[in-house]
Amino acid sequence: MRPSRSTRLAAAGLLAAGLLAGCGAPTTHAAASGGNGAPSATLPALQTKLASIVQDECATQQPAQIFPNCARFVREVQNIVPAARAEAGSVRSGAAVTQAAADTDDAVNRFTQDVCTPVAGAKAGPAAVCGPDLAAMQQGLKALVSALGSS
Repeated sequence: MRPSRSTRLAAAGLLAAGLLAGCGAPTTHAAASGGNGAPSATLPALQTKLASIVQDECATQQPAQIFPNCARFVREVQNIVPAARAEAGSVRSGAAVTQAAADTDDAVNRFTQDVCTPVAGAKAGPAAVCGPDLAAMQQGLKALVSALGSS
C-alpha cells in the first residue's frame, strides 16, 4: 500500500528536522551551504519534497483536464520555490535552479491570476488559458528537479 501524501510530507519534515537537529542554526545562507557550493543540510529534504510533488496527479495528468483540482498542488509548488532559490548556491547548477525557480514562480502567478481553481463557488478559468498555465508549472517543476538533482 502506498503511503498517503500526509505521511510522506510528515516523513520529509522529520527528515529535515533530523538533519538539522545536531547543527547550530547558521546566521546566513552562505554558512548553511558552506558558501563554496557544498550541499546544505536542507538540500536532501528539498529533494525529497520535490520527488513527492512530481508524483502528484496535477504534475502528471493532462493540464487542461486536471487544473480545476490543483489548488493544493499549486500551493505546494508555490511554497517550494523559495526553498529552491535558497539552495541555488549549494549545487553546481545554481543558475539552472534560479532560472527554473523563476519560470515556476511565473507559472504559479499566471495560474493564480487567471483564476484557474474555483474560488468561493466561482467557476474556474477556461481550459484554453489554465491548461497552458499548469503545463508551464509542470515544466518548471521538472526543471527544478533536474537542476537540484535527486535525493
